[in-house]
Amino acid sequence: MVRRYCMIMLMIGLLYTTKDVCANSTDIQSVIANSHLPFFPGEVLVSFKKDVSKNAAHSLHHRFGISHVREGYQESYQIIEVTPGKEKEMARAYRQRPEVVHAEPNYYRFTSSIPNDEFYYLQWNFPLINLEQAWDVSTGNGVTVAVVDTGINPFGFDGFGTRWLLGYNAILGIPGGIDFNSHGTHVAGTIGQRTNNLTGVAGIAYEAKILPVKVMTFLGFGLDSWIINGIRWATDNGADIINLSLGGSYPSQVFEDTLAYAHEKGVTIVAAAGNGGFDHTGDDQVEYPAASEYCIAVGAVRYDKSRTHYSNYGDALDLVAPGGDLDVDQNNDGEGYGILQETFWFLGLGWDYRYFTGTSMASPHVAGVAALVKSLHPEPEYGPDEILQALQDTAEDLGSPGWDEEYGYGLVDAEAAVSH
Repeated sequence: MVRRYCMIMLMIGLLYTTKDVCANSTDIQSVIANSHLPFFPGEVLVSFKKDVSKNAAHSLHHRFGISHVREGYQESYQIIEVTPGKEKEMARAYRQRPEVVHAEPNYYRFTSSIPNDEFYYLQWNFPLINLEQAWDVSTGNGVTVAVVDTGINPFGFDGFGTRWLLGYNAILGIPGGIDFNSHGTHVAGTIGQRTNNLTGVAGIAYEAKILPVKVMTFLGFGLDSWIINGIRWATDNGADIINLSLGGSYPSQVFEDTLAYAHEKGVTIVAAAGNGGFDHTGDDQVEYPAASEYCIAVGAVRYDKSRTHYSNYGDALDLVAPGGDLDVDQNNDGEGYGILQETFWFLGLGWDYRYFTGTSMASPHVAGVAALVKSLHPEPEYGPDEILQALQDTAEDLGSPGWDEEYGYGLVDAEAAVSH
């Protein structure tokens, strides 16, 4: 546990953002409005070979239907204006021409994002998945993540601000979703804890909305009927991503139909693989619902990126993410390697920043990164299959080359995923 009195931080700073725009036809307000995209819409940078004349370059532009061209610094390259949404397609077409050396969208670059939260230095798990670089591209704006769990208690020191939504208590069938267990609040913190507020810790998709859906009691258990009702409610009430840090041994057809319903509605479902991997006795396969084809099944790794001793694995595993291991201190800093977020001890009492471990902690890492990706692709056709493909294609390969049962497709890589 991290005690509040262990660190006093005094920070005097000036926050500012500058953006130099040198093109006459570019509206600065348009740049700002579109800065959530990885590149500026409607522009491609083209470099020609040195022996290509201006007339030859003009002829190529004419062939591609390009009528607006600006020269880069000292005519070292050109900026062509294309139809928004066609940037990558046009860049690819230009690259196939023998006259062209390079062609690429006009990408944004930003100052490197390191949160000012006082205990961020203990969140080893975020640099492990290259999150700081991903924050330069996306912070989850416009996305709603449902945490289907024990509920979420928003009354801590750090909290979620106005992004915490009034959720649903599926046990009682009423509005609400307050947590009295601590598990759901911790999980939600990893996904979207308030960030850059000089307080506590950071969250992955810290501009995403957090939707609490209470399906488990303060004792930490829930019935399928509660969870099914909660998933359907979240699907019908705006969730883009659902995190399920819960599981059990037996599949259910009614549950499977519900997961299929959410998937068909465009909801990405991320689920914990389970914590039964202590030995190889047959109880170490991915639990349900993570094992469903409609879920992204997430196992856990520790600081050195090796699979934790408790993490389930097997044929249904998709990805791994930091889950922590309090039994080791791999960089000798005196701290255990759990996942640090704000939560309470029990029944809403004893608020502090606490280390938890488990695939329950790994799953929200992937849910948070999925929210970063979805924020960049709000269009309905970019759904759960596309998000899964992006996460798989960009994961850091661990274990045997390619997919394997210990690590799935590998460790989720936030920077690579948002650049996919």
